[in-house]
Amino acid sequence: MNCILKHSRGTAIAAAALLAVLTQTVTRAAAQEHLDRPARPQFEVASVKPAVPGRTLPPMLWAVMRDNGRPGEIPMAGPDRVRVQNWPLLDLIAAAYGVRASRVSGPDWLSDQGFDIEAKVPDGARKEDLNAMLQSLLEERFGLKVHRGTKTGQGFALTVGKDGPKLKPAEPPPSPVEGLTDEERKAQLQQKMQAGMAAQKERRQEQLAAVGPSSNVGWSSITMEELAAQLVRFAGAPVIDETGLTGKYKVTLDTWSNPDVPGGTIFDAVEKLGLKLEPRKVTIETVVVDQVSKTPTAN
Repeated sequence: MNCILKHSRGTAIAAAALLAVLTQTVTRAAAQEHLDRPARPQFEVASVKPAVPGRTLPPMLWAVMRDNGRPGEIPMAGPDRVRVQNWPLLDLIAAAYGVRASRVSGPDWLSDQGFDIEAKVPDGARKEDLNAMLQSLLEERFGLKVHRGTKTGQGFALTVGKDGPKLKPAEPPPSPVEGLTDEERKAQLQQKMQAGMAAQKERRQEQLAAVGPSSNVGWSSITMEELAAQLVRFAGAPVIDETGLTGKYKVTLDTWSNPDVPGGTIFDAVEKLGLKLEPRKVTIETVVVDQVSKTPTAN
């Protein structure tokens, strides 16, 4: 009997020792993995403040800005400085993770308050690191925790029509004119913008005479992936790019609601480009907010 007890006690001690060794090994491995993992880029210094009351943009204006901006785009005030003004948390999260705001799932109040951010980018940092830096800042100041997911539902695929695309290639950006001062460059850019606005106004007047009240939107240089993202607000559902076209194009979409003049829907406008919006089930990438604070920690 004593032998059995001694054997059982010895087995238990050996098992406990083995468990301790295994636990220590796993802990060391986890610690080493943490050390080996590259640190996420961070801003050198950053200030986060709620926007001045009354300065937050109206929801409709924000919707237009979201539609026209590129996913993941972060505004710069200089080559080494980020400046964000009046951005709600919804848009900050979307920019940080490179998705459109419509693909961020979180509390309804994410759009209620705008924030101003001034941040210094470390010397030698790459532009593609800006999104990771913003992720780090949101985690540190707002306690943000997210995970990526997917969502499947009814939507549209942007495809090439049976007769092929009828798209105009985008014009290459003009080469900078040597010898111009900053003021002259600004005047030149302003003149170009005014000319573009005048041409668009003339086009709308022509359409008004032809089909009645209409909508006219255009882009001087846009990819098909970007166009698909823009079409979401017209189609009222997710749109994915399946054209296989990789270039940049000059695109104009003309729509109208006059029932006496056919051909004014967004589907007609897309068809005129030699493309097609096909209804189908689509799967899109989403960013799900698990945790976030309404107010940032102090600077």
